[in-house]
Amino acid sequence: MRLMPVVKRTDRMNFIAKLNMSGVTRFLLYVLIFFQPFNHFNSFREISFYALFAIFLGRMFKGEVKNIAFNDKTIIAISMLIGWSLLVSVSGPFPWESLNAVRKNLFKEVIIFLVIIMEFKSFRDIKPLFWVVVASFTAVTIASIIENIAKDWELFSTLTPAVSWRATSTYFFANYADNGTFYLPFIAAWLVSVKEMSWKKWIGAGTLMVGCVLIYIYNARTHLLTVFFVVFIIMLLAKKYKLVAVFVITAVLSISIVATSKYEGSSRYKTLLSTDTYTTDKGLTNRLGLWLVVVEIIKERPLIGYGYGWKKLASIIQEKDSDEFWGEYPPSARNYYVDDAQLMYGRVNPHNLPLQIIFEIGLIGFSIFLWLWGTVFWKIFKCARTGNDPQARKFIISSIGVIIAFVMVNITNSLWQECYGNMIFLFMAIVFVIHRETKADFL
Repeated sequence: MRLMPVVKRTDRMNFIAKLNMSGVTRFLLYVLIFFQPFNHFNSFREISFYALFAIFLGRMFKGEVKNIAFNDKTIIAISMLIGWSLLVSVSGPFPWESLNAVRKNLFKEVIIFLVIIMEFKSFRDIKPLFWVVVASFTAVTIASIIENIAKDWELFSTLTPAVSWRATSTYFFANYADNGTFYLPFIAAWLVSVKEMSWKKWIGAGTLMVGCVLIYIYNARTHLLTVFFVVFIIMLLAKKYKLVAVFVITAVLSISIVATSKYEGSSRYKTLLSTDTYTTDKGLTNRLGLWLVVVEIIKERPLIGYGYGWKKLASIIQEKDSDEFWGEYPPSARNYYVDDAQLMYGRVNPHNLPLQIIFEIGLIGFSIFLWLWGTVFWKIFKCARTGNDPQARKFIISSIGVIIAFVMVNITNSLWQECYGNMIFLFMAIVFVIHRETKADFL
């Protein structure tokens, strides 16, 4: 008679406890990620994050963190970014403010990254997280539609392009265009690469189409141009040529309608067809002037910057505020910093990501930032060449569009913190997980 092996009760209990901790970790992560694109519900984000952080520390001390290869180049680059940001923050003129900005942003981004690469082992394992990202922006899109419908439509008819619909949005629709430049390309990459239930795909496709319309309503030129261009690139990368043909026809029709429309709200988009939009201060919404001011501020601390966080920019300019100082720049610069924002703390930022990073952590910090993205690109390249999972390989190739969107939107914006920053680190973690699985298969 063959005896069955006896499993000790303690081993069984340890397995169940480990399983439960994994389930709790994933639940908290899903809650945290789901509420990222919402402007409110901050308490849900804070509670889920710090609970997630506590569990992560507990599991790390218990030796459960086995998937974090601390000798990996991406993790080394992230460690360098953290160390350098802390160093320049402590040594800068605004240490407490800068350290607080690190706590609110970079600290959370890194924990999200580490939790994902610790918890998820494969592309198949991480697929539920994809759906959480899609579902969260779908919820924000539906809420934004309801918010706009609930408004006074007579008000919309009187809005000028300079005011725009976004000026009346303070709840779900606020920041929709900024967040949309990450979420909509991500959803597009997910749609063309990941096999899912048909109803999920229909929800994702609907969110993508309605999201483009909402960004148009938002009156954000850079964002709309970014999303349209990147979705087109993603379809090409995924070799969805029939969709490319449909997209081109739709885009041509949309451009024709906007170009011939007499609706005043369309006039801002008509400027996209003019070369002045890309070469003059007025065409760039007076950004050349404010960029010149930031460059002048950077010159005083070019290598190390002023410390992590951009909100201190107004305080620094206040010290230089004089007719003589503003006389060196286009009138638009003073209009933005002084007349409109009144040099209030947290009201002005560089509106260009490289300038903002250099302002915060200097040219050395910017070099580390570029190195970090270089390691991510290398992982994408390796996965595209050697990946065995067709879904993972197609997603990793299509996800290049997410990076292109990040670059394009940050020419005239500076999005690397808060919701966008968290989602970008989530994206890097997904690339890390896929590369780790690909590397294991290849070996």
